[in-house]
Order: sequence, then structure tokens, then C-alpha cells
Amino acid sequence: MQLVPYLSARAGKWIKGTALIASLLASGMMPAANQAAGQAASEINWYVFPLPPLYIPEGPGKGEGIVDLALQRHLVPNLPGYQHKFINVPLKRLELMLRDEGNACALGLFKNAEREKTMVFSTPFFAQIPPGAMIPRAQIAQLRPYLLAGDKLNFSKLLEDEVLTVGVQSGRSYGAAIDDLLAIYKGKKNIFLNSAPNAAKSLFQMNALGRVNLILGYPYEANFLNNRDSADFVDLKFYPLQEQPAFLSGYAACSKGPFGEQVIEQINAVLARRDILEAVAAYYEGWLPEDAHPLARQVFGLAFPAKPRTKK
Repeated sequence: MQLVPYLSARAGKWIKGTALIASLLASGMMPAANQAAGQAASEINWYVFPLPPLYIPEGPGKGEGIVDLALQRHLVPNLPGYQHKFINVPLKRLELMLRDEGNACALGLFKNAEREKTMVFSTPFFAQIPPGAMIPRAQIAQLRPYLLAGDKLNFSKLLEDEVLTVGVQSGRSYGAAIDDLLAIYKGKKNIFLNSAPNAAKSLFQMNALGRVNLILGYPYEANFLNNRDSADFVDLKFYPLQEQPAFLSGYAACSKGPFGEQVIEQINAVLARRDILEAVAAYYEGWLPEDAHPLARQVFGLAFPAKPRTKK
């Protein structure tokens, strides 16, 4: 198994290797079809995207995100038959890469009907509290017209009223229910789409400046950014959304086709191990505020119920 951190790091070697292969092909010493098949079968391009603390591509905690660790400690070591390349891309380009490249994979995606047209998905590897709305505690009163029992937010009514501006990260999935709602209200003046390279941080900064009233995201995101850049952010309260399910599952996804199906079949064999699922759940819990730990454990139990022991 060979780990290659970034595609650009091998650019010089790739050029030399390409010249050698071209020479062999020209001399008839290497069948072109067999070479192409062998190369495709041995390499996985893992596309990673800046979305702390799922992936942390730079700064404090680099490489220690929830999905960083799941990929590095569990998936890659258990797929020894491949070379693994890690390529950073903006989140909005991720789906294009998995659509256009036959050996592209990513870890930590939601599954929806649109993605299933071009991607093949694994069994779930990760369950989390669904995205909700975050708002500065000093401005909680603005949400009262939309709050239901259990402090759940009626997000449909909030979007329909167009009173409060919602910050949304362009190209990101918030789960099928919310993705569908955002599509219905697309173009409304109270939906602000941010496509900056680090859109999550940008939205939190805009919220601190009062340019958006609330942000869609996860409870761990505010904690991560406040801990790292405390001078730029304000204390936020997280509200679950009425439209969301009890939990959302994260998946591995590869380009749809024979290669992707083969890789996903092997990934599923890895994810059948409960110890790996529990390890990923522990990485997740470590990024949550302490008062959310019981809910995280409840979510794990719902998503991955323990199988009853058979009597011997």
C-alpha cells in the first residue's frame, strides 16, 4: 500500500512515468488495455474537502477531524490492495469529481437521489445529530414565533416569512429534508448562499457582523471555530429543526461504475466491524459540547442497534 498525500506532490514522477509507459506502448511491449485496467484497479483518488471538524485541512488540529481519522486509521489500512491519493477540493467541486473520474471516492457524504445518479454508496459508517440552526444567544427572541415543543424550529415557516436571513454553505448537503426545502425556496431574499473556500468560517464571521441572522450547521461547528478563533465569533445556541429526522447517516461514496462498486463492496466489509463504528462515534463525541454527549450516544444506538447475542 502506498499513501500519496497530494496529487501535485507526484507531478514530476508522474510525467516521467507517463513517458516510460508511452515508450513501452509504442514498442508493443505493454498492451494498452491491460495497462489502463491495471492502473485503474490499483489507485483510489480520495477527495477531501475543508469542513472542520469533519475534515481539518490546515491549522490547529490538522488531520485530526472526525472523518480524517476514520479514513486514515480505519479505511485506508483495511484496503491494502490500492494506492491511496488524497486530493483537496472545494466542497462545491466534490460532486463533479465523483461524476467525472472513474476511480474517485469520498468519505462523509450524505446520500440523496441526485447523488445516487452518479455515485455508489456504502453502508453507513457514521451517525450524527442532524444540522440545525445556530443563532447568537442575545438574539434568541427573534426565533420565538417559529419555536415548537422541545425548542424545535419550524424551518419551513421561517423560510416562508422571509424575516430572518439564513446563511447556507453552497454545495453542501444538510440532509434530504432540508435540501428539498432549500430547493423550494431557492432565490428567496432571506437565503444567503456562501461559496467561499472556507464557507463555514465565513458564515460565522458574517453572523458576528450581523449580516446573516442564523446559520445552518452542526452543534460541533460553532465549538470548533470559537475555540480556534474566539476573537471573531459570538456565543451561539443550537436549535434542532422540526423537519429533520432523528439522525443522519454519513457514507463512503465512489464514482458509479465497476471500479466504484468493487471498492464500495470492500469498504462495506470493513464497516461491518462494530469496533470501527464505535471508534468513529468516539471521534464525533469528542468534538461535541459535553451536554450533547447523551444525545450523540442515543443517536448511535438508533443508527447501529446492537445485535442480540445468540445462545450457544
